[in-house]
Amino acid sequence: MTKVLFLLKQEPDKTAQTIIEVQKTLADVTVIDMRTDKDYDKIIGEVVASDKIITW
Repeated sequence: MTKVLFLLKQEPDKTAQTIIEVQKTLADVTVIDMRTDKDYDKIIGEVVASDKIITW
């Protein structure tokens, strides 16, 4: 299964929320809110492990 990482830099709008929910049915999705999650070791690990990275 494809692993998708969403890196949020702002509050996701309705479009972003819909895209994330649809992707969850198609792939293994991880969402990291960069405004509150500052664990950079974890973030880099997720980036390396992901097939696709989407920023919002």
